[in-house]
Amino acid sequence: MGRDFVFAVRQLRTNLRFSVIVVLTLALGIGATTAIFSVVSGVLLRALPFPEPDRIVSLQTVEYPHAETATIGSGAGVIDDVSFPDFFDWRQQSKTFEAIASFAYGTTRKFTPSGNAAPQIVSAEYVSGDFFRVLGVVPMLGRDFTLADETDANRPIILSHRFWVTEFHSSPDIVGKQITISDRVATVIGVLPAGFSFPGLGDSPSFWGAFMRASLLGVSPSGMPQKESISPVSRRNERSTQVIGRLWRGASVAQARAEMSAIQRSLAEQYPEDRNAYEVEVRPLLEYVSGDYRKPLYLLFGAVTAVLLIACANVAGLLLARGFARRHEFGIRVALGAKASHIVRQVLIESTVLAICGGAIGIALAFVLLKTVLGLAPADLPRVAHVQIDGIVLVFAFLVSLVTGVVFGVFPAWSASRSDASGLWRAGRGISGGRGEQRLRASFVIAETALSLALIGGSGLLIGSFVETLRVPPGFDPHHLLIFRMGMSFVEFPNEKARLFFRQLFPRLAAIPGVESVTSAYPVPISYSNTSRFAIGGRTNDPNDLPVSNRVAVEPHYFETLRIPLLKGRTFDLRDDWNAKRVAIVNQEFAREFFPNEDPIGKSIQPDFAEFGESPTWYEIVGVVAGIRTNDLTSPPPPGFFVPYDQATNWPQGVIMRVSGEPRAYMNAVRSVVAGLHRDVPIFAVTTMEENIVGSTTSQRFEAALLTCFGGAALLLAAVGLYAALSEMVARRTFEIGLRVALGAQHGDVFGLVVRRGLSLAAIGLVVGLGAFAIFGRLVADMLYGVRAFEPAVVVVACALMLVVALVASAAPAWRAARLEPAAALREE
Repeated sequence: MGRDFVFAVRQLRTNLRFSVIVVLTLALGIGATTAIFSVVSGVLLRALPFPEPDRIVSLQTVEYPHAETATIGSGAGVIDDVSFPDFFDWRQQSKTFEAIASFAYGTTRKFTPSGNAAPQIVSAEYVSGDFFRVLGVVPMLGRDFTLADETDANRPIILSHRFWVTEFHSSPDIVGKQITISDRVATVIGVLPAGFSFPGLGDSPSFWGAFMRASLLGVSPSGMPQKESISPVSRRNERSTQVIGRLWRGASVAQARAEMSAIQRSLAEQYPEDRNAYEVEVRPLLEYVSGDYRKPLYLLFGAVTAVLLIACANVAGLLLARGFARRHEFGIRVALGAKASHIVRQVLIESTVLAICGGAIGIALAFVLLKTVLGLAPADLPRVAHVQIDGIVLVFAFLVSLVTGVVFGVFPAWSASRSDASGLWRAGRGISGGRGEQRLRASFVIAETALSLALIGGSGLLIGSFVETLRVPPGFDPHHLLIFRMGMSFVEFPNEKARLFFRQLFPRLAAIPGVESVTSAYPVPISYSNTSRFAIGGRTNDPNDLPVSNRVAVEPHYFETLRIPLLKGRTFDLRDDWNAKRVAIVNQEFAREFFPNEDPIGKSIQPDFAEFGESPTWYEIVGVVAGIRTNDLTSPPPPGFFVPYDQATNWPQGVIMRVSGEPRAYMNAVRSVVAGLHRDVPIFAVTTMEENIVGSTTSQRFEAALLTCFGGAALLLAAVGLYAALSEMVARRTFEIGLRVALGAQHGDVFGLVVRRGLSLAAIGLVVGLGAFAIFGRLVADMLYGVRAFEPAVVVVACALMLVVALVASAAPAWRAARLEPAAALREE
């Protein structure tokens, strides 16, 4: 073994050009596979960084449509978040959980530092008591939340380690101190350990606050920031919070699911609002956090594995060709008494040495590729901080290198082991090798072509889907729109003062040179949806089963600024203030669904503003506008209604300006105007509508870009493999080709012979690849928009591209064969 290893290294040095080609080919495959595996490992496989993470689960409500209430347990239910009343009942009645807690993803708050420092916007997360107990996290200073904190008027908060260091200079006596958050005093009760972050949140929030149960505190929720308080009139069908739990030791996910579903069925029988929510979905927290990205990441890992297999096939073919060139050496070994097992061992050791070298370079390449992958990754990719090339990934790369060395070396080793002493005497006549070996070489080329077609076609599908997504009209003009938010607390800016501030601000913003119009909305398009239940005037409305629609509070000129077409009636103007008659505008989807074959103008709806402590009020519909996309471009416009900001109970959060030039160039002027009205109102979340639209497609762009890179690499490797196969064929059949020319064959005939061989192999590979492409298309069907899983145009383009590559790869060996001199070929030894 030692002598064989030394000889393998010597062969590496002696045949340096051949070794470099093989090593670089393997490095490409192993490096790309390692980079993608590091993402899969960090996001999907690595255990959550909490004690006994397998005991932490997520809980979600399963709601069944009316027609399917009889199919409970069939998987036909719709998984949704949880309402606060249901959560409290779950927490009280469950026996399989050590603790249950709730949280609501993401919000921002205004933090006012002590001294003369300007206020700043910080991220915050609000949770119920026992949240950190569920995770098993203990603050490094102070204590964590308890159930009593949900009714503590001192508004307890826990600081992140980063916020504690940057803003409070790692003060050890911070616990018990009061700080100003959104112009309210909050009490610091603890500091979290360094590096703590909740999976799925991205960057750790600056602080964590306890949900305030406003009904017990006697505090009006309309005077408290969103996500900080629990409305005293929260309904069971208002599912807006996420729930996690820690199982007791010995309890299984299946037991928890059965118990919680039984509790939920009991609640559904007691409360009409819950009558369609009969089950609870319980699954490991890791699965819940990474759920949306599991399929795309596994798909990309499968694609990059295909690239590695192509590289292996390529190298196996090169080693087969190398084995043919060494037939004289192997014949001498056999003549001197070498057994077939000795030759197999020698070739396998050589291939393993090449694979280890390729793996070493591949790991170095993986570091570079990983930076590129993470640069393309969507901003909401969960657990991205855990993506790194660590010990687990290095072990994976090493094992892949070893397995690869064996996989691509076994066929050449088998071929070499069939050498015998007679090869010494037959080597000089240009033998073409056995048919089995030729078929094996052809099989490698066919497999490479088939896999390459599947990857190229798959990338074509995703690129086509991405392009079709960008072509979708959002329903408004997204160009030259600047969007920003302002840090205005409910304490300093109650509703009336906020309205006055906006009435002063908008004319000043509109006076900036180049500004065409100014408005505001909550929420802005292409961000998220805000839904509301409502009653319809003149109809019987079940208060426990009211219809649901998108709701947007807007300032005047909203539809004109976004250039949303008015189809009927009028839009809002300055006369629609707090003292005027309540009015609303609906989109055409709303009119079509709730007023079919009717004119909605003059009809009335009663939005449910109960969460703000407001009495029901009827709003008269005065206009109908075209529908727009609200969340992303792939979701059709949902039914929605608009109410004037001055008549709404929550003020708009996004200011929208239509400008004539580059939107961000106006920000300095905007900051000056805002500071002139109130210097302590920070501006944040500055973006443009075009950036929002592009940002909504980051997942599609990520998948399409990576798969295109893999497809390009596969195409290159397939071309090299075909070139090598045909070059070897020409080398093996030199004597035959010379004989053909000597007997009258023309150079064109020889050229055509080689090209036809290459194209025939490629054609067979394309036929096989069409089946692989069809399978791939079915796997990604739910990820596509605007293209079919077996799109004919993509098939034609991919096949044509593969044939062109095959023709180019065949041309060089064919040209070399056509230029052979008969006399020299017949003398070839």
